[in-house]
Amino acid sequence: MHTKLLAVLLLFISYNAHSAFMQFNFTGFVSSVENYEAMFFDEATLLGQPVSGSFTLDLSNEVRGRLETGWYWWGQVETGLPVLTSQIKLGSKTYSLANQGIYNAFEGDFFPEEHIEMYNGPDYDGGPIGDGEYFSDFARFTETTPQGETNLTYDLSIYFFDLINDFLVFSEETELFDKQPDFSQSFFWEDTDFTDDNQEGSGTFDVYESFHPDVGGFERNIDSTLEFTLASVSAVRVDSPSTWVFFTFIAIAALLKRFLLARKSTFLSKS
Repeated sequence: MHTKLLAVLLLFISYNAHSAFMQFNFTGFVSSVENYEAMFFDEATLLGQPVSGSFTLDLSNEVRGRLETGWYWWGQVETGLPVLTSQIKLGSKTYSLANQGIYNAFEGDFFPEEHIEMYNGPDYDGGPIGDGEYFSDFARFTETTPQGETNLTYDLSIYFFDLINDFLVFSEETELFDKQPDFSQSFFWEDTDFTDDNQEGSGTFDVYESFHPDVGGFERNIDSTLEFTLASVSAVRVDSPSTWVFFTFIAIAALLKRFLLARKSTFLSKS
């Protein structure tokens, strides 16, 4: 099983080494903080502070989706190779979501839990429908000890629209056959006036940690949500998959470490 996973990850590296990517860089400020279990985010120091980050989309791996109306397309990656990586910077701390923990060894497949959307306005049938996009990414970090297993998950998403400027266009293939829209369209979006809703954007960063003891039961350690208001989003094409390759090597190293620890534990139990 471990050999199979290593082969899949190495294939993943080779695949992305020949891919083109679109990077969506965002800026904004923290608008609310909620800690439902423990205090992961410090509201006193973070509220109103700057936020920055990015979503990087693999353009070579088309996402299957649907055109719900003439202006709204959505796609979801539940299984298979992921298309997104992302990160968010809060003060001096950067949180990276680079497909950690999305491979399920039992199922023998990836489960990225990614979501992308595009809106083609700025109006439709005389109604105010903004140009805009939505991205949602996920990562899981698992630590196993003799006492049990700890799971830490990150969920990061952003959403923005513009009722004034027309900078996104659906192709005929999207309109007729539900094909993924062209996410390689470069643009710079900015909310020029936070007092009206002609341009609006927001984001959410959820952090959740649970512990499952070997003796049974369940403990919730962290359950926190940080929301932020978007000030700008810029879309630029990038050709370097260095982030994907770097974190895939990290995944391989982590897998080998877990494998060696498991072998050591088995050996000790037999001796």
